[in-house]
Amino acid sequence: MPRRNRRPPAVRLAPGQWLQWQINYRFVGTRGGPWSYRLDTFNISYSLASPEVFLGTPPTRSVDERGFLR
Repeated sequence: MPRRNRRPPAVRLAPGQWLQWQINYRFVGTRGGPWSYRLDTFNISYSLASPEVFLGTPPTRSVDERGFLR
């Protein structure tokens, strides 16, 4: 969960650019157990880059697949 009707289109990056992709989930335990939530954030670079690249400048492109979680 949540239901996602369609995936976003592919993203092309040029050398030196980077992408931030976020997606969230809700999981239900077995037999109606407690819910748990998860948010994944992927930072992807098209170059050799140090981790500081992701901390200093905003992403060149972003994909937001976060959905409404009840």
